[in-house]
Amino acid sequence: MKCYSNIYHIHLDIVGGIAGDMFIAGMLDAFEELTPIVMASLSEVLPANTGTPILSTGINAGISGLRFFLQDDDADKFSSAVQDTDKHAHSHSHEHEHEHNHQSHSHDNESHAHNHNHGHKHETSYQYLCQLLRDSQLDSSILDIAIKLLTIIAKAEAKIHGKTLADVHFHELADWDSLMDVVASAVILNALANANWSTSKLPIGGGLVNTQHGLIPVPAPATTEILKGFEFIDDGIKGERITPTGAAILCYLSESLLLSDQPQGQLKTSGYGLGTKEFPGMPNILRVLSFEKANSSSNQQGTVVIIEFDIDDMTGEELALSLDLLRAENGVLDVVSQTARGKKNRAVELIRIQASSSDYQNIIKQCFMQTTTIGLRYRFETRHHLSRQLTEYNSQYCKSVIRPDGTTTTKIEHDQLHDFSTLAERRAIKNTTESL
Repeated sequence: MKCYSNIYHIHLDIVGGIAGDMFIAGMLDAFEELTPIVMASLSEVLPANTGTPILSTGINAGISGLRFFLQDDDADKFSSAVQDTDKHAHSHSHEHEHEHNHQSHSHDNESHAHNHNHGHKHETSYQYLCQLLRDSQLDSSILDIAIKLLTIIAKAEAKIHGKTLADVHFHELADWDSLMDVVASAVILNALANANWSTSKLPIGGGLVNTQHGLIPVPAPATTEILKGFEFIDDGIKGERITPTGAAILCYLSESLLLSDQPQGQLKTSGYGLGTKEFPGMPNILRVLSFEKANSSSNQQGTVVIIEFDIDDMTGEELALSLDLLRAENGVLDVVSQTARGKKNRAVELIRIQASSSDYQNIIKQCFMQTTTIGLRYRFETRHHLSRQLTEYNSQYCKSVIRPDGTTTTKIEHDQLHDFSTLAERRAIKNTTESL
């Protein structure tokens, strides 16, 4: 698989809404090289005669993009299923931005006027689908993400309907359509595991949607359960704008500490995932924007994570050792400790760690392991820094940088000063190297 280590930020511009199929279509439009591995992974999972994954081009409100859906392989079987559905209280005629004529299963988007002939068969259960994934030949990292996405949805459904995970069925999520969305999304998320993500505010939609359980409010209860803590806006467009799989993708990014506030870097690619419903005066799209790191030999831009917390209940010896251990962690760029006065006028140490954006999750974990803190704050910041070169002078290693005006400055590495026994000698070598 192509390495996307240079892609370090992806922004999801949720214009029309977000569903599993829109996310996949938008991402594959931006990263077309991922299409073969997505399709190959789906062939490992989807049973025979469940349909064929289709990626097709289309236009919505004058904007071209991709659509992703599961094409039924047996039209006669489909016709029979539609007739049988009319005999069941299973009508999923969800008003949604994606609406769907059901000549193909448009996975996950309940809003696509779904009419499913899904009873509570074991093939629709959470446990069965998880076992199906585990029995496949999926890469272990993709499998892990897929099961996490499925579990996010299952836990929400279980809570809303008062069931256990063992009792949860996915008849409301179109079964194989949803499994396809989960697996394809997992492949994409795994390929871009080193990227940070951001998202626009989420459209709340509105109205009622008809399900097996009767009319329920929009956003659907399971979706609202998944998206607790996210910020919504009302853009005046009603209907179901976010599906459970779309919500699960956002929840996964949040729980994996991959969401940041703003896009960062140089815009590299864009992609558009299309819904099928037309909105008045608004394109029904999910736009994907990907950003690369700036590349300059003298003035480099990058994203760092600032982690901060306070300590008032560790001895000086304990904290000194803990901070040394944190400094030694991969991805830690700097650790600063300041003494201040906290609650009840107690002495408190203010700890600030500058961390790599690719390693900060583990560093946060180590903060909880190495100190007594029970809470911390972190934020993403953009920094500019000069490119550094390691040079040698009289068998001593020095750090050299080129300033924007073209001049070069040099400074001996601090650890090299241990070779000099007096302050005068240390100052002399520092003055000598700085004058180079």
